[in-house]
Amino acid sequence: MQRTRAFTQQRIYGMGFIVIVLGIIFGIHSSFVFIVWGPQLWSPGALAVLFVYHFFFMNLLISFYQCVMTDPGIVPPNWGFYMGDETKRRRYCKMCNVWKPDRTHHCSICNRCILNMDHHCPWINNCVGFYNRKFFIQLLAYVYISVSMVVLFTLPEIYHRIVQFTQTPSPYGSPGYCVQTGILFMAFCMAFLLICTLTNFIKFHAKLVLENYTTIENLEREDGAKSKFDIGHRRNWEQVLGANPWMWWLPFHTQASRPIGDGVRWRVHYTHVIDEDEADEEGMSQASRLLNQGSNGSTARSGR
Repeated sequence: MQRTRAFTQQRIYGMGFIVIVLGIIFGIHSSFVFIVWGPQLWSPGALAVLFVYHFFFMNLLISFYQCVMTDPGIVPPNWGFYMGDETKRRRYCKMCNVWKPDRTHHCSICNRCILNMDHHCPWINNCVGFYNRKFFIQLLAYVYISVSMVVLFTLPEIYHRIVQFTQTPSPYGSPGYCVQTGILFMAFCMAFLLICTLTNFIKFHAKLVLENYTTIENLEREDGAKSKFDIGHRRNWEQVLGANPWMWWLPFHTQASRPIGDGVRWRVHYTHVIDEDEADEEGMSQASRLLNQGSNGSTARSGR
């Protein structure tokens, strides 16, 4: 069940970084809206661009808020104490004193176990886990689209201002105009830097979702190995973004757009489980043979 993340002392300290992130976001946004499109406001072209841009920008802000404030998932109380007929080994967290379900890991920064933990992200001052991974993926997408629009529609304005500076010193050489141009150029460079940084980062996380891996699991995977939780690209996406593809853009959890499952029990691909079991059985049989050889050798030596 989705919950709001509580404000611990560590969370309060981390909010200073959130203020810096918001400052960067609104700095780029303000320069684009007021400097580039402010003088052209109410023209059909400006209205069309600003309408599309603000659609993505508002979803950016909402998904950012959801990433920061949504609890990524905690282990249910008393989970794992009743084993039932299951014989598989379970992991125990000595820090939290709880049994850890599959894909659950302890975050040393948050000082708690996180369901389906992907990684701890300082940009959102929160862990990315089962209940907010969807918002994290959406945040990456909306930031990328927003800054791409900023770069695309700011480039002609920067070119125009450079031409004006070289051809007509006045009034384009006035202090106010120079300050505006400097701010606009800084915002443009920041947006372009974000595009360069996010391109590979988004490709990496999209690949993880498609293959049903987390960042932590990806660090532990062997070359070419498939996740036992990989149940097909479409269903892997649904586990993160929800069952209805038409709602994948929505930065809220509804019945149709919430992640599928509970973060505790996971569907697995039976062939991957069989391969894993066969590998375990092969390892156990090799260990048994080594033990038998050792015991036979010791018996032979004692017979002599």
